[in-house]
Amino acid sequence: MFSRQQLYELWNSDDLIGLGAAADTVRKRLHPSNIVTYTRGADQAIITRAFRTGESFEERVHALEEINATDDVVAFRPTVEPSATGMQYLETLALSRIIAGKVLHIQASYELFGLKVAQLALRFGADDLGITNGQVTEEEMRRLIRDAGFVPKQRDALFRSYSLI
Repeated sequence: MFSRQQLYELWNSDDLIGLGAAADTVRKRLHPSNIVTYTRGADQAIITRAFRTGESFEERVHALEEINATDDVVAFRPTVEPSATGMQYLETLALSRIIAGKVLHIQASYELFGLKVAQLALRFGADDLGITNGQVTEEEMRRLIRDAGFVPKQRDALFRSYSLI
């Protein structure tokens, strides 16, 4: 879809909208039905990697290519260090969806940057949201997903959907 050079130029242009649109294109190819899944509690099936704000583009791409090359990764949750901005989180999420295109699920989090950034993350390649503490109810999570233009669907820890709400 994108050459490394094209992606590098997009990353360096600070075009957050363009990067998000590119990631959303990949998400739509993998999930054309616009379903966003969610679950409650910790999720052992998800690979998590924290990206540092000082990491270069090449370091990030290399890490994501390694994750993409691992055959049994079903879901990935990119995180950033607490000193990062919401914009840096969305950039990292979008890059994750584009580079790790073989990974079926990319999970967004609301814990560092709040519910509005988590909602935006759905347009930056995420197709899954996790509720890891009791601060957000299931109804709030479903409303957040619906308000972003998606269909919420609860899933289990193995990414099997079991209710359409």
